[in-house]
Amino acid sequence: MTDHRTLPASLAPWAPALSALAADVALAMGPLVRRIDELFSGADGTATDDGQPDGYDGLAPRGTIERLLPSQLQLWQELPDEFVRRAADGELLYLATATRSPVTRGRVVVLVDTGPQQLGAARLVQLAALVVLHRRATSQGRSLVLGVLGERPGSWRNGDLSRQLAGWLAARRATEPDASTVREWTEQVDAADQAWLLTGPHLAGDLPDRHRVLVSHEQEWGVDGATGVRAVVGDRHVDLPLPCGDVALRILRGTAFRAVPVGPAVGSLRTPTFASAAPYLIARGDGPAEVVSVRVPTGRPRRHHLPGPALAASWLGRRLVILSCVDETLRPVVIGKALGSTQDLAVPLAAIGLSVADVEAAAEGPLSPLYVLGGDLLCAFGGGWWNLSTGRALSSYVAVAPGRQLDAPRLAWRGGTDIRASGLPAGVRIPTTSRVLLGAGSRTAWSVGDATWRIHAASGPVSDVTIAKGTTVVGLVDIDGPHLVTLSSSGLIVRLVSPARTQTLTRWSGGVGAPAVHPSKPWLAVPRPDGLIEIADLATNQVLRTVRST
Repeated sequence: MTDHRTLPASLAPWAPALSALAADVALAMGPLVRRIDELFSGADGTATDDGQPDGYDGLAPRGTIERLLPSQLQLWQELPDEFVRRAADGELLYLATATRSPVTRGRVVVLVDTGPQQLGAARLVQLAALVVLHRRATSQGRSLVLGVLGERPGSWRNGDLSRQLAGWLAARRATEPDASTVREWTEQVDAADQAWLLTGPHLAGDLPDRHRVLVSHEQEWGVDGATGVRAVVGDRHVDLPLPCGDVALRILRGTAFRAVPVGPAVGSLRTPTFASAAPYLIARGDGPAEVVSVRVPTGRPRRHHLPGPALAASWLGRRLVILSCVDETLRPVVIGKALGSTQDLAVPLAAIGLSVADVEAAAEGPLSPLYVLGGDLLCAFGGGWWNLSTGRALSSYVAVAPGRQLDAPRLAWRGGTDIRASGLPAGVRIPTTSRVLLGAGSRTAWSVGDATWRIHAASGPVSDVTIAKGTTVVGLVDIDGPHLVTLSSSGLIVRLVSPARTQTLTRWSGGVGAPAVHPSKPWLAVPRPDGLIEIADLATNQVLRTVRST
């Protein structure tokens, strides 16, 4: 991996982004990176977007004379010819101005065309552009996300640049994207985001708006193939010399990324869940007997290896309790503070009507929550609730959620011909056919038919909410009033729905599985295609935490 100390001073601003490349490859990409940065500087409008000047921040290859480093002035006095050469090649160093902005920034969103016409030399331009955009996003306090045209719209690649470059390198499409593909992706972009498209002249010619569109095409050829590429943004262009054939082949074949695996690491974090009121995310790890837990927003992810498949888990107070199956017996594993007599439970599968096949199937899905009620351990299996301490089925229970006290969860239960829930007024009855959600405080929501839900908050009346047919309700949150969190029938689009409005959460859509909603906070965990899990605060529309798969 490239050490920033081995790079010349002219590449110092991009050293973190170039660190994923071998040292000689980073040097060879230097001219492309510098020229594309110049091209973007006059085309992306950041001069008006970055707010007021606020001192200096790092170094830049371009600037005004008063920001030229003293070392460069000394070079002018002692080696004037070298000074002139560096000035002509854009290798002089200037202090980079820092800016501040009172507004919250969105992301830098990069859409890449990986179709047949963008193979070869154009891919080298894309690599240089990604390095430049990563550095610019970091300097602006933004995160960079990557989308590949031809993949499912909204399936953004997140994480550090080395992982994104690995996914970009492995992404090759057999067909060319069209303008409708670009439109489907741009519909997933938030208004605050800064969006770029990296493509060729064929697709760019079909787009009505070419603002922030980098168009690259081969310009010069030699006996061994292309030697130069023209890159165009709007009415500006630069002609780029390509690295030598050996370096170019190493980049395109992936051998230049010595420290980066080719292709995203998918599968080591699965089925996230918020199983209790504690600020912890729990997910499945590698295999059925591994559980990952992480405190939100700060905390190091911890992997827990169980003696058998994990079926349920919750943070209960200061301990993590995981229910595992060993020798056809359910046993809780307590990590942390003791949980009284419940930690010595041993419940045979036969006692609750489960088989080994049932356990194997359950171990592939989300972890069920665990709760403590009156000293007994409660858990959901097969669509119903069980008291593991007594081995008794709780057939009347419809929903369980965290309460104000660890040993007193909120309950919804069948009371004869209707359903009742803790926190509901005595006169409110829920049909026995309804699905019930228990939210923060005393908020309760339940279904009435296929397209209507009713919401009751402690300080207000019952309100009706209409959702689209086929929509799945995945949670209930409080953001200036109760809102349902819904997932579209395609499993892609996440929305907030209340009696007053419906809001599409494009930034948090496009996950590879159902998102998880915290039972008492407006938090949403979204599993991404590249093996990451993003945890969002829906009240602020910001990322609280990104949990990586390594």
